[in-house]
Amino acid sequence: MAPFALSHTTTGGERLYALDAEAARCGLQVGQSVSDAKALEPMLQLRPADPAGDIRRLAALARGCGRWSPWTAPDPGRPGEDGVLLEITGCAHLFGGEDALLAETLGALRRQGHSAHGAIAPTIGLAWGLARHVAPGRPTGQVITDDITTAMAPLPVAALRIGDTAATLRRFGLKRIGDILDLPRASLTRRFGRALVDRLDQATGRTREVLNPLQPVTPFRARTRYVDALLLLDGLKQGVHDTATGLCEALEQAGRGVTRLDLHLFRVDGKTHLLTLGTAAPARDARHIARLFNEKLDRAEIDIGFGIEMIELTARATDRLGERQDGLVDDGRIDETDLARLTDRLVVRLGESKVQRAARRASHQPERAALWRPAMNASVHAMPARAGSGRSMLAVAEPVPTGALLPPPCRPLLILARPEPAEAVAEIPDGPPRSFVWRRVRHQVDRAEGPERLAPEWWREGLWQAERPARTRDYFRVETREGRRFWLYRDGLYGLETTRPQWFVHGAS
Repeated sequence: MAPFALSHTTTGGERLYALDAEAARCGLQVGQSVSDAKALEPMLQLRPADPAGDIRRLAALARGCGRWSPWTAPDPGRPGEDGVLLEITGCAHLFGGEDALLAETLGALRRQGHSAHGAIAPTIGLAWGLARHVAPGRPTGQVITDDITTAMAPLPVAALRIGDTAATLRRFGLKRIGDILDLPRASLTRRFGRALVDRLDQATGRTREVLNPLQPVTPFRARTRYVDALLLLDGLKQGVHDTATGLCEALEQAGRGVTRLDLHLFRVDGKTHLLTLGTAAPARDARHIARLFNEKLDRAEIDIGFGIEMIELTARATDRLGERQDGLVDDGRIDETDLARLTDRLVVRLGESKVQRAARRASHQPERAALWRPAMNASVHAMPARAGSGRSMLAVAEPVPTGALLPPPCRPLLILARPEPAEAVAEIPDGPPRSFVWRRVRHQVDRAEGPERLAPEWWREGLWQAERPARTRDYFRVETREGRRFWLYRDGLYGLETTRPQWFVHGAS
């Protein structure tokens, strides 16, 4: 077999990035120039390295290791020395103990084609060093339960994760961790820096080191593991429902509902599928959650492969959800829960960007006081039609936060998204219009009401730096001789902000 290597371009030219075992046996080294490597081994096969792709694949591998522990993290290193950290506290007994868990993990990784070695230790630092500096006669990994000092002493100083400091220590004859364990900490800090002492304390357990998991720690998580892998989509859907039932029981005990969910499907061959969905309102109905994921499963065309051996549901975001009591008499109101479930199903089918809700904004300006926002993760309220309207109205809205500026009650039925210019004639400069031309049609005003004065929002960023500074608006509600009603405003106070105020039509009834 010809030697194989990956190369990348650096400031010093094209150099070797990673080597296989055959290339290493030929005497090639990482960082060596490609030209020198070719001269030493003409049969060397090269491919460009993809560091970004390596990071993505390492993250996927760490996510796949979630079948053994919910807290996993990728641990990137030098080429060929990447790893995955797992917090297995409370997990080992589920697999028959720590030795059985380590053997199962390494066996699964090796079946996927990875060259893997592992270690279980009380500290992250010790586990890291034991996994990367394999002791003779330990091909299946090491399990260290309590005697940290004895396990650390024979390891090389590079096992402390101290980078170039390890070479400096070796020049002083300090090659093993045991050589520095009993040295005064003050002397080590003065000669080799604080990082060495910190790493030593972390490895020995004097200083606590916390794992930063790939998935956030959440108290609401449910798993279902299968002895016989699921091979059919119908069985997978039933498994999602069963897992959701367990999750909803935990949520009910805590008085909460889920608003964001992650579904992890762990395949037998180590691959992992991830599906995510959100809900318009806090939910803890297993049937509703399973129905949403069933539609995603139908559309995602999940490759089950040789089977799904574990299903996991994680509540990434939750909110308070108390018990709900139905009214004694049907008052004709639309059920809020049914509306939220309808919103969820529409989002799953159409996408989050396609389903929006009307919302209010704290603004005096009528064109800015309302907007559209995604319908997910919003407080949903159903509002019935007005009496006598003869039609059903359904609105999705959010409650206005405390202190928000509510728009005045008197507003026309139609408000234009952008005010349209008009030519108006008024008897006095600051009075209501007597006639105006809008969209090339002249209207004679019969009645007028106003003004309602709205000052510009001076606190908005960049408002006063614009080429045309915002000015005060005087709004008038007018009725024409034909009985049509309009909402106009005069832009700018006469004599104070401008000598030629402009008129705009902003709404109609």
